[in-house]
Amino acid sequence: MLSNVLAKLRTHAAKPHIPPPRKSGDRKGRSLAAVAEETIQVLPGLLQGVPHLDAAASIKYELPELSALDSTECPHFEIKADRGESRKGTRISVVNSDTFDAALLIEANEKDARPALTCQPADRVAVLNLASDKNPGGGWLHGAAAQEEALCFRSSLTLSLHQHYYPWTPRMGLYTHDVVIIREAIDAGHDLLQSPPAELPVVSVISVAGLRSPPLSEDRQAFQSTADRELTKDKMRLILRIAAREKHRHLVLGAIGCGAFANPPRDVARCWLEVLEEAEFAGGWWKTLWFAVYDSRNEGNFAIFQQVLDGKVV
Repeated sequence: MLSNVLAKLRTHAAKPHIPPPRKSGDRKGRSLAAVAEETIQVLPGLLQGVPHLDAAASIKYELPELSALDSTECPHFEIKADRGESRKGTRISVVNSDTFDAALLIEANEKDARPALTCQPADRVAVLNLASDKNPGGGWLHGAAAQEEALCFRSSLTLSLHQHYYPWTPRMGLYTHDVVIIREAIDAGHDLLQSPPAELPVVSVISVAGLRSPPLSEDRQAFQSTADRELTKDKMRLILRIAAREKHRHLVLGAIGCGAFANPPRDVARCWLEVLEEAEFAGGWWKTLWFAVYDSRNEGNFAIFQQVLDGKVV
């Protein structure tokens, strides 16, 4: 059951059921730059096997150009309340997992969340890419290893992050409908998946950048500037509007800005909760709403997001 899987994920990183990799030796000793080069080399051949996908296509969205969600279009998903009766809303789950692994786990456990190449957007998991606003894929070609780089190592995402988009404006994001996952996570060896191209998992990706090193409060637990905090919430509104506009019902979000960009994790988590509780986004827009916060070193981001968000109904 999905509830049992979630219980494990709340304390350990996920290891979803995916096809066995090719036995190409231990890649942990290989440089990430070499992995990036291999990804670039193998993608053209793999994508020839899925000609109905357009891995290079992406759409630029700007928040000022996106109208608020229409409540009459909300699917009003329901959850069971404590006493057994149903209520409209979505229960948030926070998992200690790689972003793509979380998406694969949702697809494996939800009957209507399928990686099928021809499925409708509502059936495909959409994940958040914690993007660089200056460079496509961040530093993935040079061996950097933040969340965006991890997604690029494992998939076709980089093909849709076109140079002409950069640098980004503050309230901008990209939507990539067709992102093909081609290898395992780094902790699982980074091996290429064995499946033929037509059977590789496919997700959609929403790319939005967090603020870069914003000034923090004296105790470093919050944004110093109200304007920075509101801009962060606008970025979150953009993400949710894109997901709803593209009719995704299964969503994997993340700790935007909480890493190399040095945003305050607890305040960011609170911002997420405040935005998700706004009338525009509440009431059951998503059937599955996960936050994948990978924290293998117990640096605190997963625990913080779990405390603030896990189990909340929006």
